[in-house]
Amino acid sequence: MNQEALQKVLIEMDNQLNKSQSELSMINLQLERINHNLKIIDTTKNKLNNIIIGDNDNNGDNNHYHYQSNEKIWQNCGKAFISTNFKTYLNQLNKDNKNYQDIKKSLIIKQDYLKTTVEKTIEGMTNIVGKK
Repeated sequence: MNQEALQKVLIEMDNQLNKSQSELSMINLQLERINHNLKIIDTTKNKLNNIIIGDNDNNGDNNHYHYQSNEKIWQNCGKAFISTNFKTYLNQLNKDNKNYQDIKKSLIIKQDYLKTTVEKTIEGMTNIVGKK
């Protein structure tokens, strides 16, 4: 291969490398947000379950209120709050958790693909430069 053709290949590979690295950065950011949302869901579910189950440490203290699963709670909805059934809210959290887990799985697959693409592109560029 002549020098001009090699240079064109290197430029194309460099463009592909930049594109893949940019996509990888976006995937990493999305994964951080997904993990953050999953932590929020987990914490919320744990706190709500503790309210239903109750504190074992209250030593007969009647200042702790425990929800019944059919009671209403206030759910954040943008800048407002809406009344919703306790059990319905927990079911929605479980559904959201499953959706986020599915998205996370897809993002991890794409992340692995992009990491491999970046590594192979760098390896290919190194081989071409080494042959010059």
